Amino acid sequence: VMAFSSARIEVILMIFMVLTCINFSLLHLILAGRSKEAFKDGEVRSYLFILLVAWVSMAFNIYSSGPQHLGFLETIRHSMFQAISISSTGYSSADFATWPLFSQFVLLLLMIIGATAGSTGGGLKVLRIRIAFELSKREILKIIQPRKVVAIRFNDEVIDEKRIWTVLGMLSSWTVLVTASILVFSLLEPSLDMTDVLSVSLSLLGNTGPALGAFGPTATWAALGEPSLVVASLLMWLGRLELLTVLVLLHPKTWRSDT
Repeated sequence: VMAFSSARIEVILMIFMVLTCINFSLLHLILAGRSKEAFKDGEVRSYLFILLVAWVSMAFNIYSSGPQHLGFLETIRHSMFQAISISSTGYSSADFATWPLFSQFVLLLLMIIGATAGSTGGGLKVLRIRIAFELSKREILKIIQPRKVVAIRFNDEVIDEKRIWTVLGMLSSWTVLVTASILVFSLLEPSLDMTDVLSVSLSLLGNTGPALGAFGPTATWAALGEPSLVVASLLMWLGRLELLTVLVLLHPKTWRSDT
């Protein structure tokens, strides 16, 4: 997208990238004229809030740091585009691998969080992050008031405990896979630095496209060796199919007859 150098094209892309990062069932409500009902969804509001915070914080960081020599409007434009793109298409309007450290860290967090459930976006999904956050709040309250019963609610509905444990299983599996992929890449590619290995692992499992450092938006993945590319392909497959689906498929007990 950098080749176009067009604000008009970037605005058009941003609109449709945001739409593809929203739960498709909510898009159906919007098309059916029930927009108010759709935007009452807690996950969508959380996703838009995360985008807003990321956009403003990166814009302030880039503009105040100065080395990019970007004007105020350009800073606003590129930081907004990358905040949206990093969890959807992976398109790049600027070389964010050269941005200040804080902005790169924000992009890494956006890779982890991803888009909303039921969308085409990658990452862990905002819904799971919200449930994990509510669970941590509940555990803190239970420590303070051990006898108090605290139900986790989302969209004014109580979330079943089985669903909470499924979310925790997903989060723990994702954490284990990220850790394992970091160790594997650091072993197979000793020439890479910490930023490269970490961002590559997060990008692969989050299906975000570009990473940081040597694998930023102006580079390709061709620098990886063949064993690393095989591992990368596996990680993208796991991330796209939501981890647990694949892990269940690969478990020996899935194929073992009860008789």
